[in-house]
Amino acid sequence: MAKTRDRTNVYILLIAILVAVIAGYYLPTKRPETGASMTPKEYIELVEKKKAQRIKYAAEEKAQQEAARSATGSTPPAAPPD
Repeated sequence: MAKTRDRTNVYILLIAILVAVIAGYYLPTKRPETGASMTPKEYIELVEKKKAQRIKYAAEEKAQQEAARSATGSTPPAAPPD
């Protein structure tokens, strides 16, 4: 009686190669937001965009804190005298 070969390892290898090819095709399409791969103009635009985003988030957070204070009726702590 002839011994049948177990081909599970071959199928696993083929699936791994297929996944690697698909990942290699789709993952590099998105450029990272780093200064190393950008022109000076793009880098300046990125810095300005991030700065505007930080300012926007800070303003939103401040508004949320003020709304929470007014909702609870508490007053902000008094500043220490100079």
